[in-house]
Amino acid sequence: MSDTGEYRGKLSLAQLFIIFFKAGCAFGGGLGVLGLLEEELVTLRRIFPDKELVTLWSIGRIMPSGTMSAVAVAVGYRLCGFIGTIVALVAMILPGFLCCIALTIGYTYLAHGSVLDYIDATILPAALGVVIISAWRLGRPIMKPSRDLLFAILACGAAISQQVNPALIIFGGGVIGAIFLGGKKEEPRG
Repeated sequence: MSDTGEYRGKLSLAQLFIIFFKAGCAFGGGLGVLGLLEEELVTLRRIFPDKELVTLWSIGRIMPSGTMSAVAVAVGYRLCGFIGTIVALVAMILPGFLCCIALTIGYTYLAHGSVLDYIDATILPAALGVVIISAWRLGRPIMKPSRDLLFAILACGAAISQQVNPALIIFGGGVIGAIFLGGKKEEPRG
């Protein structure tokens, strides 16, 4: 990463397509996709600092689109400009689109049989495992005594005990973060 925070040029459009196509194939919904992106962009390629990808995901949560679509647009733009947004978004949507077509066709043939009874015992537990592992890996950086951990515990407590709307928690976290962490600059990893 350069001193200006510029990330462009770290991936070719083909590499970007492959990463987001794999992300589109991930089980477990948003956390499964985020876990795969964390593995590719933070751990293996060291393009993003770990907290930045989670920050983009957090911002994506408040966008009026799908969270992972917003993340694909943000990451695609950061890495390859406007064309990167298109490549990342198409690559991530394509597997789901093709799966919907295949599942619709398959369902018409299997809807009256007993095959669908096995989904609860096979696919759902596997997807749950992916979500749990992804959440653990993404949460690891803040699982040490810090302000980040304190804010996470307070937000979780407010959401559970006071039933505070998650959008208000995210907005409040942004305001509190801007006030308390506004001048703090993170050192680039190298």
